[in-house]
Amino acid sequence: MLILHNMRRCVLILLIALSCAGLHSCAEGAASVSQEAPELLKAVPSDALCIGLFGRLDHGMDQMVDSLSALRSLDYGMLLRSRAAIALCDIGSICPLLIIEAGKVGADTLENVRSILALADTLKLGAALLELDTHNALLLSESSTVITIVGRHVASESSILDAPDFPLVLDVLTGSDAIVLRNRGANRLQSVGFGPLSAKTVASFVREAAEWTVLSGGRLWPVCPESDRYFTNFVSSLTEAPSKFAASFPEGAVAVVDMPLADLKEWRKAYEGWLDACIELESYQKRLAGLKKAAGKDPLNWEKELGVKEVSCVMMPGGTLNMIRTAKSSSSDGVQTNPYKGFARALYGSLFNAADSCCVRKGVWLISGERALLDSLKLGGGKPSSWPAAAKVVAWSEDSQINWTKESIKIWYSNR
Repeated sequence: MLILHNMRRCVLILLIALSCAGLHSCAEGAASVSQEAPELLKAVPSDALCIGLFGRLDHGMDQMVDSLSALRSLDYGMLLRSRAAIALCDIGSICPLLIIEAGKVGADTLENVRSILALADTLKLGAALLELDTHNALLLSESSTVITIVGRHVASESSILDAPDFPLVLDVLTGSDAIVLRNRGANRLQSVGFGPLSAKTVASFVREAAEWTVLSGGRLWPVCPESDRYFTNFVSSLTEAPSKFAASFPEGAVAVVDMPLADLKEWRKAYEGWLDACIELESYQKRLAGLKKAAGKDPLNWEKELGVKEVSCVMMPGGTLNMIRTAKSSSSDGVQTNPYKGFARALYGSLFNAADSCCVRKGVWLISGERALLDSLKLGGGKPSSWPAAAKVVAWSEDSQINWTKESIKIWYSNR
């Protein structure tokens, strides 16, 4: 679906998850932080965009360091099995920083640490050996500037641990390998869009969806304070609801975002509360009023009359469809002109910005889009095997799937 260099690939699924639908603000049921993690984090600059914590250096190298990086040419020896933190730092370009646990303070320096430092100097890599509480830390980077910045941070006893709301991240970490994204760095780490969404649109949304996002053990935990302005807090307040989308999965779909609605009234109240906190409620109300005047129908009454149960954005090779599951089954005599063009976008957000000049009823589904897409639309083919029976949000692509249920937010690889 999306291809980046290895050093950014680990961040990609975090960005897709948040850009698709917004996720959780507090990690329900997450275990306590590993006691070793904060020690390594003390060498991570406070403005790092992304941090990986790994039980073994080689695990982190595979995920966060580009295969062509000079950092790959070093012989790490037994240090490949050492704990490590890897940070992505912005110094005009994105530069990785390795922080490797290298023996206890006061012990003899490991022989291969000395050889690594010597070879790093030969290769013009930045390198240093620092004391962090009880352990030495070997620092390596393609940029000596990054090493200098780390030295200043350590000397002043400042680090990522002092960053706003980072203590909430520590409450989420379980001691397993984890990657932490600073959401406000999304515009520097995200270089492609998702379906019809441009890279700029995706990054802009991700920046405001949460403060941090943690990926660990195939699960996601976006993290932010309790504030109505975060989209993640809006979604986390919703109740899980049955999803019927998989049974009517459109043949040929390349990406889907699906939101089952447990209670339409409660969903609308939560959504408008989020818009109000973001100072967007007034413009939302003006859009609804404009559509009411143009169509002769209040979009909110239209929604109630349909008894909306589920809303889905379906991205096809030739365009995008809006699919709305209604309370009652019906059928139309083929594709018709859509008398309520723009209603889905106004009611459910800019993701549902399909060119919806036409519509068709297929059972409980009201589907809108361009005529050419609707004329050739076939439902019920190739549904993903891992689609949940109930969820808050499901974000699916041909390569991956994210299921947010009441238990957790889990990442899957799709098996169509």
